[in-house]
Amino acid sequence: MSGPATAPAGARRLTQVGVMAAASLVAMLTIRFPIVPGATFLKYDPSDAVGLLAGLTMGPGAGVSTVLLKDVLFWLLRGTDPFGPLADFLAAATFVGVASAVAHRLWPTDDGETTVRRPALRPLHAGALPAMALGVAVGTAARVVVMALANFPILYLEMGMPPARVAALMWPAIVPFNALKGLLNGALAMVLAAALVRRHAVVAPHRSS
Repeated sequence: MSGPATAPAGARRLTQVGVMAAASLVAMLTIRFPIVPGATFLKYDPSDAVGLLAGLTMGPGAGVSTVLLKDVLFWLLRGTDPFGPLADFLAAATFVGVASAVAHRLWPTDDGETTVRRPALRPLHAGALPAMALGVAVGTAARVVVMALANFPILYLEMGMPPARVAALMWPAIVPFNALKGLLNGALAMVLAAALVRRHAVVAPHRSS
């Protein structure tokens, strides 16, 4: 009996992920610039903010799916080696997945209480901003740790960079880059979320007792 109602909802969700992935891809293609001196190959782009917004509004799985689709499309459009998009996926999926999962676990309900259940679809509302901020902090830390390890094989495969050179770049470039990119895109996602709340584009549903 629930099939007819579920199918359109699933189709809408897939459509929303596709739209968010397209917006994320446009952001990645149009805004790219280095933010760490001495490591111009590490470029900032705001695409992770769109992925995080998808994760906050539709759940961590949708956020990671948005990142995956964006990176696959970027790779197909640019026709380059897969290591750059792979590195971006590892970094962005870690950030988006962890940040949105933490935020959803701490998401306040309409009555102000904090949820600690399994992450699920949550509507945006102003009371959730502290949960988002903590999620961004934890997601950024997770991104820094994952990419500190992943950059050794990826930079060797992509650029032929030996481990000693990667290690030398770790604290001056790789760690601050991933920290800055996570925090900047997290802040941007929160600004976008707050704007949606102000415009009543995404609102919390009424819950009856």
